[in-house]
Amino acid sequence: MIRLVAADMDGTLLNSRGEIPAGFGDAVRALSGNGVRFAVASGRQYEGVVNYFDGLRDEIIFLCENGARVVWRGEDIFLSEVPFPKLSEPAELIRSIPNAYPLICGTGAAWIESDNAVLLENASIYYKRLEIVPDVLEAAKHDRICKIAAFDADGAESNSYPPLRRFEDRFRVTLSARCWVDLMNPGVDKGLAMRKLQEYFGCSPEETMAFGDYLNDVPMMEYSFYSYAMANAHPDLKLLCRYETLSNDENGVMTAMRERFPFL
Repeated sequence: MIRLVAADMDGTLLNSRGEIPAGFGDAVRALSGNGVRFAVASGRQYEGVVNYFDGLRDEIIFLCENGARVVWRGEDIFLSEVPFPKLSEPAELIRSIPNAYPLICGTGAAWIESDNAVLLENASIYYKRLEIVPDVLEAAKHDRICKIAAFDADGAESNSYPPLRRFEDRFRVTLSARCWVDLMNPGVDKGLAMRKLQEYFGCSPEETMAFGDYLNDVPMMEYSFYSYAMANAHPDLKLLCRYETLSNDENGVMTAMRERFPFL
């Protein structure tokens, strides 16, 4: 029996226009009524996720910042805080990469130090509590930091991700989207967040269903027997998943859930 369902947001649950599927709210309530928890797993900041789900905030678990923060009914049930001394070296490297910008992500805000229009346009999609400051490291002293992110206007996979991998002995370095790299504490990813949820709610990977489209979803799939790649997913993710569903523009998450849960 499936007792926990988790879905990535961008490219997975949301369509290419950033819309939630029709009937999603009713489906979440039906799952909850039948003892099944639903979690949204995203690289986004908590405030950038929760506003999509007015009326469902007490029904959905929010795995935010690529697994570094888990919020249930307004309370943190897990937060992996990055010690301040670890922040400066990766932040300085990001500053040195052409067309890349550092974001320091905390529970108070996501801190940036540039008003570049492309940065603001992209960062505001994922970070609703976004603050421009003269020095992100100085701002970090007054917050609980769970992630360092690099926005790369030239494409992260070829530009900023390779040099940032030098920190893999100190951070989990994840290519989270075409223009984004995330650095978190070692071992922190969506897989760890899934384990924390499974422990909290007393369920197993064999009772877990998950949906994703990109490489930062790989760890989540490793702790989900019912692992689904979207039709639009990265080819490497498809190789790891047991199942494939329709694309995010074809309501793949809802289609697969209706196949697994007859009451939907």
